[in-house]
Amino acid sequence: MCEDSRAILDELFGKERNVVASKRKNDAHYWNEDVCKNILVSKCFNDLWKHTKYDHEGECNKRHDQFFINEFSSDRSLKKQQREKKYIEEAIAYIQDKLKEVDKILTKHEEQVEQSSKLQVADRPKEIQDRLDNMERQINLLTDQSEKMGEQGKIEESERLIMEADNLKKAREDVLLAYEGTNNPFKTYKICEVCGARQSLYETENKVKTHLDGRIHQGFSTIRVELQKLQVRRLVLEKILEEEARKQEFKEDIAKDKEQEKEKEREKQKDKKEKERSRSRENSREKSKKKSSKKKKDKEKEKERSKSRKHNKKHHKH
Repeated sequence: MCEDSRAILDELFGKERNVVASKRKNDAHYWNEDVCKNILVSKCFNDLWKHTKYDHEGECNKRHDQFFINEFSSDRSLKKQQREKKYIEEAIAYIQDKLKEVDKILTKHEEQVEQSSKLQVADRPKEIQDRLDNMERQINLLTDQSEKMGEQGKIEESERLIMEADNLKKAREDVLLAYEGTNNPFKTYKICEVCGARQSLYETENKVKTHLDGRIHQGFSTIRVELQKLQVRRLVLEKILEEEARKQEFKEDIAKDKEQEKEKEREKQKDKKEKERSRSRENSREKSKKKSSKKKKDKEKEKERSKSRKHNKKHHKH
């Protein structure tokens, strides 16, 4: 058998697949240290970041055999559920650490945009600011008129006015972007909320697609989806384990009650035996007293008979 085929069979059925059952060591299990736990509850995350700046851990050196995945899936024991919860919590912690890196980038960019914008509002030329203010007033006026038309039941007129307001909003944003795009470098790009990558506001459709299909974006998109699944599964497991804990506590209470009943019965039997022994001792004492009394009486009778015999002899002589 070639090495590739042997490796495939090892992965599917375990390395001891050809060993007689009685001679198997049975030491290859999914809970062993050398098995990747992420692949059991989700997927191996190391593969998501190969050859990217987020590839901090490198290639995963744990085992990913299908044999272990099958063993994990088929295990229905309470111990397995406890292990699964632990593996899920570890996977969630890993994902959350990764997402913190993106959150830091987003927070930093938002702070830069806000700080730069505050500095530039005061520096805008009067004609630019007047134009922006005038457009803002027109937008508010169109919005108010649209609401009034809607209240009067003039739906088509209301929709036309709201469309004009939306177009004017976009025109105002273009004016603002045209000015700040050259004066505020932080407003010429945005940060992808999924992966934290910087994107120009003027990216072509092809570049946007390239970004979305890229390994980093796909990786972060994957772990965000996996995070939701893992959190749901963790809640399910928590409920299952809580229910099992209640059942176990109930069983222990029943066992405790039974043991207390047995203890009471043992005490009862002990008291009964003690009373029986006490009665037996009392009976023995009574018997002993009666026997002693009888001996005493018999002795006294014997004395009386002896006296009587002596008296009769004496009287006979006379």
